[in-house]
Amino acid sequence: MKRFTYSLLLGLAALAACKNDPPPADAPQEGETTTLPHAESDYETADFPWGYINRAGQLAIPAHFDEGRPFTEGLAAVRIKGRWGFIDKKGSYAIGLQFQGAWPFSEGLARVLDYNNKMGFINRRGEWAIRPEYEDVQDFAGGLARVRIGERFGFIGRRGQLAIPARFDHASSFENGMASVKTEGKYGLIDTTGAFLIQPRYQKVSPFQEGLARVKLNGKFGFVNAAGKMAIPSQFDNAGDFHEGRAPAKKDGLYGLINERGAFVAPPAYNQIWYAGESLWAVEKQGRYGFINRDGEEAIVPQFEQIYSFENGYAPYCIGQLWGYMSPDGSLLTQPEFGLAWAFREGLARVATRQGIAFINTAGEIAISPRFLDLRDFSEGLAPAQVMGR
Repeated sequence: MKRFTYSLLLGLAALAACKNDPPPADAPQEGETTTLPHAESDYETADFPWGYINRAGQLAIPAHFDEGRPFTEGLAAVRIKGRWGFIDKKGSYAIGLQFQGAWPFSEGLARVLDYNNKMGFINRRGEWAIRPEYEDVQDFAGGLARVRIGERFGFIGRRGQLAIPARFDHASSFENGMASVKTEGKYGLIDTTGAFLIQPRYQKVSPFQEGLARVKLNGKFGFVNAAGKMAIPSQFDNAGDFHEGRAPAKKDGLYGLINERGAFVAPPAYNQIWYAGESLWAVEKQGRYGFINRDGEEAIVPQFEQIYSFENGYAPYCIGQLWGYMSPDGSLLTQPEFGLAWAFREGLARVATRQGIAFINTAGEIAISPRFLDLRDFSEGLAPAQVMGR
């Protein structure tokens, strides 16, 4: 009965999200012309509005938005019909509804899309910090934002100046002061001045982790050091980044863990491995999931149908098609009792119960009961919540 109820709950949510638009009543006949409506009309009023709840489960900001995004740097992007703006934690408009698209603030600036389909950045007063003149930009990271100019990628600074010329075929955003870039069909790694840390000679390259950067050369993965020399030869079918002196590596169709010299500490015996936090690596073997430690020992025997990484001390697990939470020592915070389970955020985690979406605390107890149609994770003390009526 539990499984049927969860399936029904999720099915109803999917139906609501995937509702087809009705055909227009005034569709032009053959030979007629029509003017496209303004982009504002691309969105309809949501059947059920969104507001924001506090950690006590109370509606702290009334539900009159068609969409609401998480709070970052004290502001949240919200939409009513086809217009986006930003509200503060009292629910007042800090920046009015005036954009076709809006994204969370990062490093004091927010990426927005105007009604000419151009992107730029605004400050917390809603003023243009960088005029909307780009078709493709990413959020600021480390003081730089990736932009596309024509068919090339470069980076701008916070005043909008082109800090790194748009000379790359592709580029990632900066991570820990490094960005992966592609030029003339090969990938390399640059620093925040645009200088190459790793010359573009690889099929793939990732930022340095623990002094080693993962690269793909001639179809195989290996690692280079800070001098750009191969520290671990390209010999693996696939590989992940280093954490705590270990990296997943695939050979002969299976994954194991290697050390900084490229030697297997945990022999290739798993279908999947990824770093899961808490000095543990999640593994999958014959369709069952568990965790191993850095020495390759099975810390939690593979027995689960699915697991996720540890966040804030707990990892969701699935067994018998129901979800619960476990600690790094394998003890259970909750029994498998939820239809779905998400990671803990600010001490609370979303779960799907038979009555609807709720939050539990780190004691495994229901902290906010399922009285809202839908919920999103907490951010800066508030969580988006969808209610029945306006």
